[in-house]
Amino acid sequence: MTLYLEMIKTKSGTIRFLHWSVFFSTVFLVITGFYIADPVLLFGQGEAYQAFVMAKVRFIHFISAIILDVSFLVRLYLAFFSTFHADWNEVIPTPKNFKEAIEESRYYWTFKGTLKEYRWVDPMDGIHFFGLHLVLVLQLFTGFAIYVSGIELTTGIMGLWATTLHIATDWTLWAFGGLPGVRLVHHVTMWLVVVGAFIHIYTQIWKTIKLKRSDMSSIIGGYKLKARGIDK
Repeated sequence: MTLYLEMIKTKSGTIRFLHWSVFFSTVFLVITGFYIADPVLLFGQGEAYQAFVMAKVRFIHFISAIILDVSFLVRLYLAFFSTFHADWNEVIPTPKNFKEAIEESRYYWTFKGTLKEYRWVDPMDGIHFFGLHLVLVLQLFTGFAIYVSGIELTTGIMGLWATTLHIATDWTLWAFGGLPGVRLVHHVTMWLVVVGAFIHIYTQIWKTIKLKRSDMSSIIGGYKLKARGIDK
């Protein structure tokens, strides 16, 4: 039997763009979030408009959050209605996906046996994404609850914006015991996102370097190299 490599498309351009939008917006959110929580590293100098470092950081944090939320919602829509590949059934913890995810995770713990290759989403990655996105949703609600707490209720567009956010997020104050609890949950879930991101990056690098797969390049170029066999 002769083996040859075939280029197969695994991710559309839109999916790749959304992936990197989520990645970079999350990086900016973590960096700016650290500063907002403990603003001791940077101090503005000069006139007042030059010294409002916190205001600038909060603005970057807010814009990054909007980019993340929009990217998440578009990705959720494509998971069901993509014309290239709707992958919603690969990221929910069905019994089949959960069983295969356990088998896959056992490989990373023991490095024994073989790791099955998938064209689309690995079961472990799928469940990982599912849990990570649930955490991001919680971050969305707690983050906007913190944000709207600093906005005075007024009339007009800002009043409508503040009222909408209060209606959508005030339940977090009840659920987590007030604004301090919401801040704590927002901070803790940030660490869950960071840990989850590192686990995802580690597994992708491992598959690319150790197993000679093209998982890293597929999220950039959209294609994987897959071995095919031909009987002579």
